[in-house]
Amino acid sequence: MSSFHKTSDSRVTISGTKVKNCLPIISSGIPSLDHVIGGGLPAGSVFIVEEDVLANYSKVLLKYFLSEGVACKHDLCIASADEDPANIAKELPLPTTIPQDDEITTAAADVDKMKIAWRYEGLSQVESSFGNNTSFGHHFDLSKHIDAKTIDNHKIHYCKLEIENRSVNGFKNNLYHKLLTTIKELVSNEEYQSSVKKNSNILRIGVHALGSPVWMAMDCDDEANTVYGQDLIKFMYCLRVILRDTNAVAFVTIPAHLFDDDHVMSRVLYSVDNAVRIESFAGSSKETNPVYKDYHGLFHITKLSAMYSLVPFVPPSLDLAFKLKRKKFVIEKLHLPPELQETKEREQDDITGVPNVNCGGFKKRDIEF
Repeated sequence: MSSFHKTSDSRVTISGTKVKNCLPIISSGIPSLDHVIGGGLPAGSVFIVEEDVLANYSKVLLKYFLSEGVACKHDLCIASADEDPANIAKELPLPTTIPQDDEITTAAADVDKMKIAWRYEGLSQVESSFGNNTSFGHHFDLSKHIDAKTIDNHKIHYCKLEIENRSVNGFKNNLYHKLLTTIKELVSNEEYQSSVKKNSNILRIGVHALGSPVWMAMDCDDEANTVYGQDLIKFMYCLRVILRDTNAVAFVTIPAHLFDDDHVMSRVLYSVDNAVRIESFAGSSKETNPVYKDYHGLFHITKLSAMYSLVPFVPPSLDLAFKLKRKKFVIEKLHLPPELQETKEREQDDITGVPNVNCGGFKKRDIEF
C-alpha cells in the first residue's frame, strides 16, 4: 500500500473550477442546473440543450453559461448563424453577490401567516428548488446586463457564420466545417491544454441554435435534407473528439423539434456527454392547465455522462419543472397542487359531502377549525 499516494493536480488552481474524478468542473451559471446534472460541466465535454419551440428559455440558459465565464474570467467563444454573436454578449446578465430570493422570502412570510392543520405541522418541508445553498458558481440578475466596458475588456472570440452554397471537406454545408476549424484553432492554444502546468484557463464555447433553418443547405429537397442531417451528426462527433482532454467546454442549443427524423437526434445525443430538453408551456394546452400554473415548462434530462467514472450521476428527481422569475431561472421538483391530487381523503370528503334533506347535510371540507 505504500506505493499508493495522492498526487497533486495543477488544474485545481484554475479560477471558477472544482475537481471531480480528476477533471476540472465548471458551473453552468445556474445552481439548480448544476445540482440536477451532477455538480457542473466537466472540462472537455459537450453539453446539449434541446430548445423549446420559441427558443426563449434555451437562450437564457446560454446567457447564464457565458455570464458565468465572465464572472470567473474564463475565455469565451460565441458562435451563431441566426444573429450577431456580439449582440448575445451585450445581453449577458449581471452577476450579483446576493441571491435573488425576493420571491422566496415573500412566499415564506405568507406561509408563516397561514394556519394549517395540526397533522401537517410535524412534516418536514420538501425541498423543491435545488442549489440554493451552494457556494459553487455565481448568481445573476436577469433584469440587468453586464456593462459594455467589461465585455470589451474580456477575452471573447466572436464567430459569425454565413452560409455559402458549396461543399467543404465532407460537409454539404460549409458552416459546420468553418465552426469546427475555428474551435480547433482556439483549443490548440497551449493555455487550454489539460497537460499545461501553468497559466491554464477554461474556454467556454457557446453555440446558439445549431441546426436551425439558417444552417440548412440552399436546396431543400429530400436528398439535401438527408445529407444535412448527416452533417449535424458528423459535426457533433468531430466536436467531441476535438474537445476531449482539453480545458474547453461546449454549450450547444439545438432546435430538435424541427427534425422530422428521430434518428438524427438519437445519433446526436449518442455523440455528446450531457443533454437536457426544455418543454415550454407557451402555446400549448398545458399553459392554461391549473396543474402547471406555478411553472413555465417541464425540464427533461435526456443524457448524463460517466466521464472517468463507472456509473453516471443519478439525479434527485426526474419530474422537474422550471420557472423564469423576474430576476432568475429556477429548476424545481414538479409538485401537484394539493387541491388537484386524487387521494382517499378527497374521495371520503366527496362521499360525506352528499346533502341529506332530513339532517341538513354539509360538506366536511366546509368545516372551519
